[in-house]
Amino acid sequence: MDENDNIKTFSHGGSLLETIRKRPAMYLGESSITALWHYIHGWEAASGHFGYCKADFEKPPEVPRYFADWVGYRLHLDSNYSGFWHKAILSRIKDEHLALVRFFELYDEFFQREPKIVASIKKDCREYTVSRKIGSAREFTEVVELLPESLRIVTYTDDPGFFLVAEEDETLSFNGWFFGAFEISRSASLSPGRYEVHDQVTWDRLLMQSKNIGETSR
Repeated sequence: MDENDNIKTFSHGGSLLETIRKRPAMYLGESSITALWHYIHGWEAASGHFGYCKADFEKPPEVPRYFADWVGYRLHLDSNYSGFWHKAILSRIKDEHLALVRFFELYDEFFQREPKIVASIKKDCREYTVSRKIGSAREFTEVVELLPESLRIVTYTDDPGFFLVAEEDETLSFNGWFFGAFEISRSASLSPGRYEVHDQVTWDRLLMQSKNIGETSR
């Protein structure tokens, strides 16, 4: 089995979105990505709070959890706009209708993507020190924790940035998140020295992109 097979994949079964795609103005009032955002979140809020249409609420969300990260990756953004995928797309495409068209293109790409594992965590480099409050203590204490054994750096295209991915049964608060560059000062998990490289060409490209971003931000 190829190790890429262990990376989570998604099925393309968004029936509500597929219905809206055919006649957006009929359901949204206008052909607008912002209108779609509010419609989707209104639908999910009603399903969860009022128990309306329970069978639909129990299905996976219409827009997957990591879709905003995918948008940031494909549109060469520095972040995922805190999950607000409509704002992320509008940062590149100002027209509401054209942004809606781009949303569906990105939505289709998300389900068709194929992962490429660039590097994996070295078994002897998983330890890192972090400050945490232990029990009822008021002061922070430095403790040693472990990064997930299955932690990998993954790309899908030649777009700038990468994703950190670990198995679902391993604890990682930012599992599946998109990162525009290695940010060594902000997170121990983003130190390049912790990884064993499997794809040297892509790895070198990521290092160069991170270097360029660092120089630009100075």
